[in-house]
Amino acid sequence: LMAFFIALSFLGANQAKADDQIWKSLTKFEKQSADNFGTILVQSADGRIKPIDTLSTDILNKVYRGTNYKGLDANQVILGMIASPQEWQTQKMIYVFHPTIKKILGMKNDDKYATFNQFFVTNQDGGSYKLAKYAEEASRKKPSARNKFDKDVLKVDERLNICYMVYTGDLLKIIPKINDQSNKWFSPKQALTTFPKAEAEDVRKLLAGYFNGIATGLQNGNWSEANNAISAIKKYQTMYASEIIPSQSKIAAEMFFNKARIFQRLTPLYLLSGLILLMFVFAKMLKPKLNIKIVTKIMFWIILLGFTAHTIGLILRGYIDGHAPWSNGYESMIYIAWAITLSGIFFSRQAVIALSLTSILAGVTLFVAHLSWMDPQITTLVPVLNSYWLDIHVSVITASYGFLGLCALLGFFTLILFIFRQPKANTVRAKEIDRSIIEATRINEMAMILGLSLLTIGNFLGGVWANESWGRYWGWDPKETWALVSILIFASVVHFRFVPKLSNPFAFAVASTLAYASIIMTYFGVNFYLSGMHSYATGDPVPIPTFVYYTVATVFAVIVLAFRNRHMDKRL
Repeated sequence: LMAFFIALSFLGANQAKADDQIWKSLTKFEKQSADNFGTILVQSADGRIKPIDTLSTDILNKVYRGTNYKGLDANQVILGMIASPQEWQTQKMIYVFHPTIKKILGMKNDDKYATFNQFFVTNQDGGSYKLAKYAEEASRKKPSARNKFDKDVLKVDERLNICYMVYTGDLLKIIPKINDQSNKWFSPKQALTTFPKAEAEDVRKLLAGYFNGIATGLQNGNWSEANNAISAIKKYQTMYASEIIPSQSKIAAEMFFNKARIFQRLTPLYLLSGLILLMFVFAKMLKPKLNIKIVTKIMFWIILLGFTAHTIGLILRGYIDGHAPWSNGYESMIYIAWAITLSGIFFSRQAVIALSLTSILAGVTLFVAHLSWMDPQITTLVPVLNSYWLDIHVSVITASYGFLGLCALLGFFTLILFIFRQPKANTVRAKEIDRSIIEATRINEMAMILGLSLLTIGNFLGGVWANESWGRYWGWDPKETWALVSILIFASVVHFRFVPKLSNPFAFAVASTLAYASIIMTYFGVNFYLSGMHSYATGDPVPIPTFVYYTVATVFAVIVLAFRNRHMDKRL
């Protein structure tokens, strides 16, 4: 028994030593040379030409769900996977969450990542893919019938396939074909097997020069040969595809955009700033003599700085895209977050609570935008969207969501204040809460008028665009219909002041909170649950997330609790 344990410890030590040697070899790729590798251009599936740096960032985010792997950046990782596939296939880098999948793969419960090799069983007949039958069964099901296991299997299967395409080089479409009318680029393997003999030989020399340079760099640390080969590849691309290659300034802007990660870094800034400000606002209500002017000013400038960076990020993305950065789900989310922050800054002089709430909501919106079901990749526009009306119509109507979102926040905040009201008390604290309710209601009404105006104007502009694109101004498409429903709902709420029984802060708070459900239906519901020209639905609605039910229950619970203190002497 003692001999057995000694043998086990010896094997474990040998394995650890082997793993250490492999990792040392993987970290030999020079960062500067890897960054240079990232400047090579590649063609994506939609035809967009972009630097490999963007592809590397997208791959690592998708597979590892991170921006670096054990201190190696995305370019170093992807270059390593291409040059040393066998070594990288032993690295734990494929994200796995579901415990059942971990069990199938032979992972430990506390492991977050699996190696590429763990997905396969090796035997005398070759190898078999452990998740094959589960992925096949999940893909056959309708989206609405898929459970958590099915969804996670499909996600993990996608990550594995991406790794496979990196190892085989299929994702690296870096070789343009001479005199190709379609401007299609090819992977090295495709170029070597399908190009004419002389052209294929030129490509072979280019690739051989680069991989020889990598071998030299790994051997003696001299990466000049690899860098020269990269320059030769880029020269080849420019020689035969100059008409579709973006400018150097655009490539540099895209690489800076990838490294800066502006929107991801703004998420904690907005959330923390908003929460700190909200805490001081509540402290002011509990202790009216508390002076929060200095804190308010500091938080205002921090949020304004974040908003400036947010604006620069949108401009950069628009410059890289070549079109307005609100053409898909991810872009519209980051634009809505921008509009929400703008509305808070706009009304911050009237009420600091507006700045606090909008900052929190902007942070939450950016957080949601970067969840796994949102695709942050920069893509080309479909023909119908390739119009200047995209800049005008979508920017106006989407900006209205930010201002109306502020209305919902202020309404919900007002309801919370109603819960803590003391109608019969004559204390300074009770008066401060009542004053805050009146102030929040006035800001709420102003924001709603502005948001409703933008929503209405945006809808009319959409009609003009529809006439240009489809030859009709109005067709009762689900998106058009729900935009009209939203206009009618908010127009009704704005007119509460003319209805005696509804002309009070409580009714306005309830209505402004619930009215935003029409915007959520217009933005999310139509896109994913109704078929139409504006929607992404394909007939199989996706399941409603669980948190939606909790949110609805919380809102109605707050309304019920606030109801008993609803009566106030002052009207809107």
